[in-house]
Amino acid sequence: MTTPNDEALPTGWARWRDDLVGGLVGALFVMPAVLGCGLVVFQPLGAGFQSLGIQAAFGATIAAALLRGLIGGRGLQINAPRATQAALLGGLLTQAGQVAATGGHEVAAAPMVAITVLALAVAGLAQMLLGLLRLGDALKFVPQPVIAGFVNGFALVILVQQLPYLLGLPDGVGLRALLTGAAGVTPGALALGLAAAVGVWRLGERRFVVPGPLVGLVGGAALYQLALTVTDGAIALGTTVKAPPPGLPVSWIWPGVTELIAHPVFTAMAPSILVTGLTLGMISSIQSLLSAAAADALLRARHDSSRELLTQGGANLLSAAIGGTVTGGSPLYTRVAIHNGARTDRANLFVGLALLAAALGLSPLLELVPVSVMAAMVIVTVLRPDDWTWQLITLLRRTKMPQARAELIQNLAIVLVVALLVATADALVALAVGMGASVIVYLRRAAVSVVRRSYRGDRVHSQTGRSDVDMERLERHGGSIAVMELHGPVFFGSAENLARQAEALAEGCQTLILDLARVNDVESTGVLVLRRLDERLSRAGVTLLLAGLSKGRGLRVLLRDMGYDQPEREGRIHGDLETALAAAEDQLLKRLAGGRDEDEEMPLAEHPSLYGLTRAQFDLLSLTTRRLCFAPGDRILTEGTTDDSQFFLVRGRVRVERRLPGEEHGVRIGTIRSGAVFGEMALLTGEPRSADVVADSEVVCHELTADDIAMLDNIDPAISFILLRNVAIEVTQKVRRMSRTASLSDA
Repeated sequence: MTTPNDEALPTGWARWRDDLVGGLVGALFVMPAVLGCGLVVFQPLGAGFQSLGIQAAFGATIAAALLRGLIGGRGLQINAPRATQAALLGGLLTQAGQVAATGGHEVAAAPMVAITVLALAVAGLAQMLLGLLRLGDALKFVPQPVIAGFVNGFALVILVQQLPYLLGLPDGVGLRALLTGAAGVTPGALALGLAAAVGVWRLGERRFVVPGPLVGLVGGAALYQLALTVTDGAIALGTTVKAPPPGLPVSWIWPGVTELIAHPVFTAMAPSILVTGLTLGMISSIQSLLSAAAADALLRARHDSSRELLTQGGANLLSAAIGGTVTGGSPLYTRVAIHNGARTDRANLFVGLALLAAALGLSPLLELVPVSVMAAMVIVTVLRPDDWTWQLITLLRRTKMPQARAELIQNLAIVLVVALLVATADALVALAVGMGASVIVYLRRAAVSVVRRSYRGDRVHSQTGRSDVDMERLERHGGSIAVMELHGPVFFGSAENLARQAEALAEGCQTLILDLARVNDVESTGVLVLRRLDERLSRAGVTLLLAGLSKGRGLRVLLRDMGYDQPEREGRIHGDLETALAAAEDQLLKRLAGGRDEDEEMPLAEHPSLYGLTRAQFDLLSLTTRRLCFAPGDRILTEGTTDDSQFFLVRGRVRVERRLPGEEHGVRIGTIRSGAVFGEMALLTGEPRSADVVADSEVVCHELTADDIAMLDNIDPAISFILLRNVAIEVTQKVRRMSRTASLSDA
């Protein structure tokens, strides 16, 4: 086998050759599934319909393969009959038999088969409608536990249906008769089936060109013939499969449809036919799209979901027209074909032709296969849980975190409930319960997890550069600022819980910041709760700021369109948490004694970076520096330049930006306000500027160059020492504050 890689696809004869080999190997692997599905679909009608079921499965698979090979689905996909979906049609036949018996009606074989045909036609039409409406992507939102529950539930149905055949019970006798002693096991048939099953199971982890189930069928048939020869028929070994009639696997059953519509049973069964068809269409569509996604991963391609549904729906409609059964995309057989060279849907032509040749010449060989061996192959196929369920079980064994284990257990519980309902009740009931349980789990999870984390402004500060005095004030009084980071949807299930937590956090605060950067949706109830929270906080003297709402973001537009526009009108909406936290700190510093408006120029003598200078030293420094003014948007420092100035900011604020390659505008990485210094690192290290500094408002600063410091050193070296000491103190305090913030993040 070969593995797909990034090399270019072969061309010409090489491409045809690869599709031919991949298609033939894929057909070889699909054949056991065709035979097994054929046993399942018409099983409620009795063993006499096994040959018709196999013929229906062959017809459906051949029709789907040839259709895909001719029109394609934009991406390689190998179709195969799904025994789990065939069991859904079989359940419909069982229900029809019960309805007929209750009403005292006799229903011939042709109208009974027509019931499955109508359901399959409904499924095909539903799939095509989904494709025409371009709803292929919407089906992917059906919860995976529900899908896994359906797969495992139908596996249970098949297991129960096939056990009587494995045990060699008489035709039409179920497990109830065995339990009550009305029927007995045929030891020879059971031994043959178990021998074949154990052999295939032991081969399951090994890679062979010939699939294990096919090896089991051939080996079981050989053992059966050998036992007959050795014992001369003295040991009962059970019956063999009734082969399909010779000829094309096509059965024109439309006269049976006409007969069914005129029958009284049709009126009672019409709703079930419709519901079963819609359910079958949905399940087949989901599994086919998942299979297409798996093929994309192997081929590094992208399928068209809507076109895929149109193709699958057309295949099922064609199958219904010729009396076939349901098919759908299979990730297993698609993977087999790809690993053996197939790259395009042309491989389906060879799959269809190979299966057609097998159907035309297989009848004599099928009559050599014991029913118990065929049942054993079907049981081996469905006995293992689906891959997703198996992954959940594996993760549950390995995971030790209580929260993760609880989530895994919830998903497994949904899988189990849906599977049991499929096996014991009805697929529609299982679907409704599974979707309802998934929604409840989602709502419960969303209701308790909308608050990501919360903290106060005395522990975490903005990245704004401030004076040491202002930073000390923030550390003492920053607890009056509260921050609550949210994630997930804010809706009726989580909004009230959010409001209660927000009001509790805001007690004793002057400002509450809600960070909505990770909120993916807010519905109408959530907007109403946010507005009421804002009103209650306002009456309590608390200002509510909304962060994470950049201009043009859909969530910001939604709040405004739904009538909650007061925060925007009052300037309480900020693009990110950093700017919101900086604005809250500015307001707090204004309220505190010594807080200074950034529009008011600070005397240079009061600048914190000059603390410790004597009057004579300051006079000498002030004569050396140059007072500079900048308008909003002026670039003060440029990244990559080698100038050696530092600036004492005495009015306004500046932003620090980094320019990304190919981008015209920089990305803000910090803000510096009056009372701080910028540009000192290049002065100390002599290295190029690492970022741009741009005026955010009217700015006044005093510039001091390396030459100025050299001149001051000649006059009074203590000045440089005091300036360097103040820079070191500021850097130390910044590192301490960053360590506290990092500790909070780790917690």
